[in-house]
Amino acid sequence: GCGGGSTSASTGTATMNITDAPVDDENVLGVHLAFDAVHYKPAGSEWVVEELNETRVINLLDLQDGNSTLLTAQTELPVGRINQIRFIINPDMSFIELVDRNDSLTVPSQVEKVVGGFVVPAGGDINITADFDLRKSLVLDSKGYKLKPTIKIVDNSQVGEVSGTVSNIDGNTTVIVYAYANDTFDEAQETSNDFANAATSSDATDGNYTLAWLTAGTYDLVVVELDVNGQNPTVLGVVQDVVITEDGKTTQDIDIQSL
Repeated sequence: GCGGGSTSASTGTATMNITDAPVDDENVLGVHLAFDAVHYKPAGSEWVVEELNETRVINLLDLQDGNSTLLTAQTELPVGRINQIRFIINPDMSFIELVDRNDSLTVPSQVEKVVGGFVVPAGGDINITADFDLRKSLVLDSKGYKLKPTIKIVDNSQVGEVSGTVSNIDGNTTVIVYAYANDTFDEAQETSNDFANAATSSDATDGNYTLAWLTAGTYDLVVVELDVNGQNPTVLGVVQDVVITEDGKTTQDIDIQSL
């Protein structure tokens, strides 16, 4: 992207990255989203438009388990609070990659707006990440797949991650680990609404998981098993009071038999 202008006491810069949480649909091999621009709305002033040099097509499914990619570097912005962000999507170049074919991806709005932003430091650069969380955003209906993005913006200096192994699981089923803010998990509610209130998730079917881009705090890790068809979630257990520190990496191994 563009950017990289000089800064002063009244301006700073922002570097924008993209990441994703995994999607549960095993038929989906890739979600390719085309970006044309990013717009920033500072408090008390007009939108700042950051046009990409060319449309950037990013496969969001490549950006799981803490991986991310750079979208724009050092966009010059006024010092202070950025209240909103808009991602300008090119629907004609966006598509979904399925097991047996590529298909169009309906993006209901060409402009995906995020309310809630970050603070630009005077004369410095803030590194931020947009988590698109496909598990909550990708919808399948009678007309095909739609993307209704659920996007979370995080300041990279204020987040951490937890990773580890999950042992004694059935190799024929899918295992997902969800992170919930401390004491917010309600099994009856969450199993019926597809775990929509989880902060993030990670596929642990291979015995390993990484939950990244978590704001510093205390979380409960919920281990869920799906049947051979990827349906009928069963909660295998909960690991409580896992502490995430800013810019820290926590290790939490999980033994299903001990939950």
